[in-house]
Amino acid sequence: MEAMSACTSGCHKNNMRFQFTQTSHAFRLGKFLVSTGSAEASVDTPGCLLYTRYGSVPFLTPDIYETLPSLPSVAFVPMFYITERKSVIKKFRRGIVNFTGLGNRAALIFQTDPVDTPPVAAADKSSVPVWATGGRIQLSIEDYVDCVIVAHPNGFQAPTDNDTLILPPNSMGRKRCWNSVMRTFRYLETVRECRRTNPDLSEIPLLVSIAGGNDLEFRKQSIKQTDFSTSSGVVIDGITTLPNNDTESIITGAAAAVNGSSDNNRDTSYLFSTLIPGVCAELPPELPRFITGIWQPQHIALAVRAGVDLFDGSLPYRLTRSAVGWIYPGWPSLEGKESPSINFPLRYLVFPLDGSDDPSDGKYETPIQPGCDCFACTHHSRGYVSHMHIAKEMLGPMLLMIHNSHQYYRFFRDLRHCLTSGEIDHFIEFTALWEFPTKLLSVDRTFESKTAKDTPVDDVLPVIY
Repeated sequence: MEAMSACTSGCHKNNMRFQFTQTSHAFRLGKFLVSTGSAEASVDTPGCLLYTRYGSVPFLTPDIYETLPSLPSVAFVPMFYITERKSVIKKFRRGIVNFTGLGNRAALIFQTDPVDTPPVAAADKSSVPVWATGGRIQLSIEDYVDCVIVAHPNGFQAPTDNDTLILPPNSMGRKRCWNSVMRTFRYLETVRECRRTNPDLSEIPLLVSIAGGNDLEFRKQSIKQTDFSTSSGVVIDGITTLPNNDTESIITGAAAAVNGSSDNNRDTSYLFSTLIPGVCAELPPELPRFITGIWQPQHIALAVRAGVDLFDGSLPYRLTRSAVGWIYPGWPSLEGKESPSINFPLRYLVFPLDGSDDPSDGKYETPIQPGCDCFACTHHSRGYVSHMHIAKEMLGPMLLMIHNSHQYYRFFRDLRHCLTSGEIDHFIEFTALWEFPTKLLSVDRTFESKTAKDTPVDDVLPVIY
């Protein structure tokens, strides 16, 4: 592990900074800092943003989510939320942070909500699609920029043609990937022209987008023709991963079978052993690297080893909307244990619990995760949370969101610890235990998501004991 001096990224040195103190091979340990005017928001890296939906943390009110330990102080805000409320936010005139009640937090606008997969490809040479509650809104680049000016965030993603993400990797034509590179380049040129003529826009830090689908050659071409001199960060968008029910674990870039198909593994292995490392190796080291759409725990760890710094933070919401409680024991050395164990009996719970279980066996009286010190586990039992889901009470998802967020931030704490201690390869192997089935997480038990399937519980995988 080699110590590095702190670096400052971008031309907006007073607004957004990235400092890394340690690096080894590709991965970096450091801190992402954003000025909020009266204070400075920071996120330890590798880490995640605070995922928001409809202007707030899903299922939680500010007075509740503010009590969560290790809550990120930089929020992820999807563009669709701004687009739908543009006129109201414009009249408000105090920016998206005040409009949504994020307090002293910073807010970064990203083009696409990573949870909802677009049903069709709709980007063209002069506009990008934003998928809002009422359907598709086609934004010209000028309209996109106008939304940013109205919201006045602490940073924003440059528009990109990321529609390649809705196509299976094997069907991505090279021409399609090339088009995404050229369109993204033209979008960026339009944004930069707007920044030259609009002082308000020029003050907002810009996160450039790298296009090219799952083709490393075109990703490198996108990097080559991008001017990073006025950028404060980089967004790796449009990465396509296969459904994760049948993937295999990648520990050293080669296959190490857990329970999956070799065809799926070849594509997943390519992403994390070739594509993402190849992209990160070409990026300016002083800029923070964001990635969207990577949410499986092992995939996050693999992306960090490849050089990614910050993630969209959507996993707690994905789990909670599907009524799944994450059972995460933590990295053993931080929990007073000697070595990782892959034999603990439970990896996640699906609510409501199976009514055929014998109530006298004690399962209903225990917390979601015994030993967890989150509010949900210290005050309520599995049986109570299950009852809340049966009764369709909003308290059910609230308690699950508290628990899942608590475990998610513990996961990143453990990840940073393993980078420091040189145990990252063992941690990647350890995280293979939580390969959440995509089919399970496509079920929206809260009826909130725009695209999740309303599938009977019997169609998804059962609780793992």
